[in-house]
Amino acid sequence: MVRTVEPLMAEVGAEWLERLRKLDPEALGELVADYAAPLKRYLTGMLRNPADGEELTQETLLRFLKAVSSFRGESSVKTYLFRIAHNLALNHISSAASQRELHSGEIPDERSSSDSPQREAQTDEEGRMLLRAVGFLPPQQRSVVILRTWHDLSFKEIAQALSLAEGTVKAHYFFALKNLRKQLEGAYGPR
Repeated sequence: MVRTVEPLMAEVGAEWLERLRKLDPEALGELVADYAAPLKRYLTGMLRNPADGEELTQETLLRFLKAVSSFRGESSVKTYLFRIAHNLALNHISSAASQRELHSGEIPDERSSSDSPQREAQTDEEGRMLLRAVGFLPPQQRSVVILRTWHDLSFKEIAQALSLAEGTVKAHYFFALKNLRKQLEGAYGPR
């Protein structure tokens, strides 16, 4: 009997997944190298707290490793990881302590000390206002904007990651942009 490999499974490699299932150190290193930074950026953007972003990134990777034996490749590993991260972020946001932290108005500053003065100059007041505005979007809208603009996921991939219909994702994106425009016009006047 000829066994066919689903396209997405072939994308990441059935061999790599099998090595992950066996907790092969090299495969684990590849998982962290390929996905930890994008997950941390996403979670930090959602939670507006780098420490929480780091913690939930580790939790996301651990949950994926626990579930990798049942991963069938119906979505990409990237999409599956973002789905786990999204669910963890929503759970975190819904806790009372997180609500107080989220609305403290602080924006994570991910610049390194080695950033050039030109780079620091680019992070001006408008950039901070945009980050702040994204942070105050409703969680679903915030998630769609972050995945679309910072991680360049297609609407279809976002729909898979968030377990939503593609049309719903597009609607969240549309309303998020409308809300961002309204917030920024309030701060800077009509554009």
